Amino acid sequence: MASTTVRKSSPGLIAAAWIVVLVPTAWGLTYTVQNALKIFSTSAAPAPAPAPPASK
Repeated sequence: MASTTVRKSSPGLIAAAWIVVLVPTAWGLTYTVQNALKIFSTSAAPAPAPAPPASK
């Protein structure tokens, strides 16, 4: 009969793996939200277009 051994993962290794995943995800989410807020922010009215030159 073959014996089976059960190996448990190290909690530190699991925590490190989650950090590797969550840090870039958090950065990307923050960057995306900051850029999305630019769409909804109120800004000054755009400057009017310059008048066309008068014809002679």
